[in-house]
Amino acid sequence: MPIAEAKVKGAIAMFGEKYGDEVRVIDFPGVSMELCGGTHVSNTAEIGLFKIISESGVAAGIRRIEAVAGLAGLEYLSLRDKVVRELSDRFKAKPEELPDRVTALQTELKNTQKQLEALKAELALAKSDQLLGQATAIGDFKILVAQLESVDADSLKTVAERLLQKLGEGAVILGSVPEPQKVSLVAAFSPGVIKKGLQAGKFVGTIAKLCGGGGGGRPNLAQAGGKDTDKLPEALKTARQDLEAALGT
Repeated sequence: MPIAEAKVKGAIAMFGEKYGDEVRVIDFPGVSMELCGGTHVSNTAEIGLFKIISESGVAAGIRRIEAVAGLAGLEYLSLRDKVVRELSDRFKAKPEELPDRVTALQTELKNTQKQLEALKAELALAKSDQLLGQATAIGDFKILVAQLESVDADSLKTVAERLLQKLGEGAVILGSVPEPQKVSLVAAFSPGVIKKGLQAGKFVGTIAKLCGGGGGGRPNLAQAGGKDTDKLPEALKTARQDLEAALGT
């Protein structure tokens, strides 16, 4: 397509910008006529190697293409070729086999993580029986407030439900620090405790605020979280005191 260039004289103001007395105009016949805002070459051979590295939207109906050219383009491709060769050596695979090899490793890692979580849950359940001895009687109810080490939120919930089943009428509050700067809390209340006016969702949400977090759920079972792990012992102490005060009346 022939491209026409022209220079227009006279001050021009467009889109909030003021141009000089002389501007360059590029005309793509039948397509667009634009003020020139960048660098142009007289022949594409001057560009040499040209590699598009990204394409994105910048506004409604407007796309942006970013590319490297010339020596910069050669350096870009050389670096990526080096990375591919290193990955091929590390994974003992041809370059074209790398995507499948990475996918296989991701699947294997995901399965391993599932197995690890299952083992953690089993370990948490095994520890739960040891906690039964820490339960205390408050009137007709039994309450258990305890901290488990490095137990994830799902396992903590499973343990709380199992403990409440064994306690009968009562309340279970469990806390854990499954990872740095993360607190997990769970509350499980029996029907009798709920009749006393306590709801697990509201109760555990209030306790979680002491750890810089929040949460909630159903009246009989709820989970919450926080960020201040140092506050967990204090939060569990407060939970015990609140339960004793509410159920002891």
